[in-house]
Amino acid sequence: MSQILEQLEINQTFFIQFILFGVFFFVLSELYLKPFQKLIERRQQKLTDDLQGSAELLKSVEGKLVEYEKALAQARAEAAKNYESLLAEVRAREEAEISKVKDQVKREYLEANRALQAERTKVEAELNAQVEALSDSMVKKILAGN
Repeated sequence: MSQILEQLEINQTFFIQFILFGVFFFVLSELYLKPFQKLIERRQQKLTDDLQGSAELLKSVEGKLVEYEKALAQARAEAAKNYESLLAEVRAREEAEISKVKDQVKREYLEANRALQAERTKVEAELNAQVEALSDSMVKKILAGN
């Protein structure tokens, strides 16, 4: 084995350098690599936590959106119901007012018709009286002229 080592030109310094390299690597890994590894692990954990948090937030937002849509649909239904009830109330009032106006117009029409009939009767009586007076006067003139 020593012949092989001599042929490869490996001597005791190689082993010492190898041991020093191992110690140097161990020290560097403890001083430099482990903090970087911890930093990478913390960053990975933070990313995982952020992803979970955003997923929970998204679920929360979706839940709020569903609640909002339900509340909006309920408000629309209530508004439509209120609109229909108000419309029915307004129509009922309108019908009542129209009925009142029709009754008032009918009463005024009947009153005007009675007044017109009374006036007609009065005018007919006056005309009959005038026709009678005129016919009497004509009869007297005709008889007086004979």
